[in-house]
Amino acid sequence: MGAPLAVALALMLSACGGPRFEAPPPKTAPAETPAPAPTAPPQATMPSETPDVGPVKVGLLLPLSGGNAAIGQALLQAAEMALFERAPTEFELVVRDTELPGGAGAATQQLLGERVKLILGPLFGQQVPLAAAAARTANVPLVSFSNDRSVAAPDAYVMGVLPQIQVERVVSYAVGRGLTRFAALLPDNPFGRSVASALQSSMLENQAALSVVDFYNPNSPDLHVNIERIAKARMEYDALLIPEGGERLKLFAQYMSYYGFDQTTSRFLGSSLWNDPSLAQEPVLVGSWFAAPPELAWADFAARYRANYGAPPPRIASIAYDATALAIALAQGPGGLDTGTEFITTPDGYNGVDGIFRFLPDGGVERGLAVMEIQNGRIETIDPAPTSFLQPGI
Repeated sequence: MGAPLAVALALMLSACGGPRFEAPPPKTAPAETPAPAPTAPPQATMPSETPDVGPVKVGLLLPLSGGNAAIGQALLQAAEMALFERAPTEFELVVRDTELPGGAGAATQQLLGERVKLILGPLFGQQVPLAAAAARTANVPLVSFSNDRSVAAPDAYVMGVLPQIQVERVVSYAVGRGLTRFAALLPDNPFGRSVASALQSSMLENQAALSVVDFYNPNSPDLHVNIERIAKARMEYDALLIPEGGERLKLFAQYMSYYGFDQTTSRFLGSSLWNDPSLAQEPVLVGSWFAAPPELAWADFAARYRANYGAPPPRIASIAYDATALAIALAQGPGGLDTGTEFITTPDGYNGVDGIFRFLPDGGVERGLAVMEIQNGRIETIDPAPTSFLQPGI
């Protein structure tokens, strides 16, 4: 298990009355004699037959079996970490597996039987409508971990780092540096089409032009034809967005080098999937820009997670941590979780591992992202993330 977790400082409420939380600072011994620290983080409890008294109960929907069990377990550990670092003793997570018979809908019904006040999860966008429909019957709000904006609803919030937010941030930054003609190489799937829609909106907002869009088959092993078409049209744009990541992006980088791409003719733009140190070894990508959550709080979170669980967290683990910390903050606010969605949508927002975020009345989320640049051998922040929604442009 690694070293025991240290007890975090108490949660803070914003000056305007809306609940906020901050990533905990490095721990120091308090002036007064502390209570003995537990030797391991408390485990989120499975449902039991109890009356609606005692701890505040918050449901947690995760894939804990099947092909996505590893990511589900990592998210559970991140939630447990937030529970230990931030929660009072009268707070309880009730966990259900979305991959068992009946899926997310049945798991949600079981949570409602436990009389939870709020539900965190599920992870996947296609599960959100089923879970939200069940939660809606009991007037219980849901905060999913999905980054699919289309499944958001007034009582079913999406907390992921939405592709639309990333596109808006990096396009706005690029336009501010004189780039006005854009192209995009996108997968022909719902994700790619959502990025295309976000690009169109960003073009209107920033008075820029979307000159070329090429959709590729994400299941095809041969994508050089798409790169060739984009290369032939390179005089029509001065910025090219490719929201792909991982090995697929490295393959694109090889094709781009072959067809003579460089940053002097087209600035390459990416997504948070580009926040991968191995990409800094791709010469053609040096100088590229992308938007992503700020790194400082994430680095601290990742170090604490590794100390407790013996392995680095997947990047999405911070969403589960921040969601759990949000639930704890709401539970400690005026009226607790019985106030429904009133405090979830506070305009002040919240500050967590992934920076500032706030929920919209329609279930969407806004985030303050940084702009990063791939440099030779490293990735650097070139435009810091905002620290308040009061800043211009936020």
